Amino acid sequence: MKKTIVLVAALAALVACSSPKEATVKAVYDDCGVAKLMDTSDKSVYLVFTAEFSTNDNGYFENFDGIVPVLDTLADRGVKGSFFPTGNCFRVEKYAEPIRRIIAEGHYLSHHSNHHLLLCTEDAEKRTLVDMDSLKVDISAMEAEMARFGLEKQDYTWMIPPYEYYNAETAQNLIDLGYKLVNPTPGIITGHDWMPKEASNYMSAEDQVQTIWDYEASSETGLNGAVILVHAMNYPCRTDEDRVHTHLGEIIDGLRERGYSFKTFKEL
Repeated sequence: MKKTIVLVAALAALVACSSPKEATVKAVYDDCGVAKLMDTSDKSVYLVFTAEFSTNDNGYFENFDGIVPVLDTLADRGVKGSFFPTGNCFRVEKYAEPIRRIIAEGHYLSHHSNHHLLLCTEDAEKRTLVDMDSLKVDISAMEAEMARFGLEKQDYTWMIPPYEYYNAETAQNLIDLGYKLVNPTPGIITGHDWMPKEASNYMSAEDQVQTIWDYEASSETGLNGAVILVHAMNYPCRTDEDRVHTHLGEIIDGLRERGYSFKTFKEL
């Protein structure tokens, strides 16, 4: 009898991961119910911008300092984006006006958790580090920050998991808290601009941008529905030219030349 109960529980967990409750949007989902591509029949892309503010060093390493240049470039090109900063960014006074500007200029604003939680271990086991009770506390605090800027839950039901990293349990927990999850499209490596030149897997900003065009060339559906992550951040280990957000205009122009339009998660 015990073996039967365990087997049933295991099968239920497998179904929960492979058939996510929130997979109602026409998108390509991974095994944990996280969208990695949106509608691949639509020649549109989704530019997403994440940020964290490191409270232990007053924003020296991680910050939201790229937000104004990003907003200026989007405004100049007439493009809307989707923004997912952490609650730590919301509490920094100098970012209050740019956050209001995100809303006023018609971009999508959601979040990336409150304190940028690492949800599971960074190894093959991917052991859960944040249980449901702790996650509820973090997300509740984040939702309070959103409310300070006049947003209600229905305004930001999509979120990017912190660190873009999760396992089946933590993804399901976020779904159970009322979120639809999305992550950058695998193979497009524009979110690696936090690595210094000394890192073994360092890629220049130009090489990271090139992964967009390489992905298009190798994919049967091109960049249709692609989710392209750009950090709206200024990592101190990078020069301005080596930050992907300074190439945002080039990325937008290149996508337009190839016939792509731009969507945000508001349309979903």
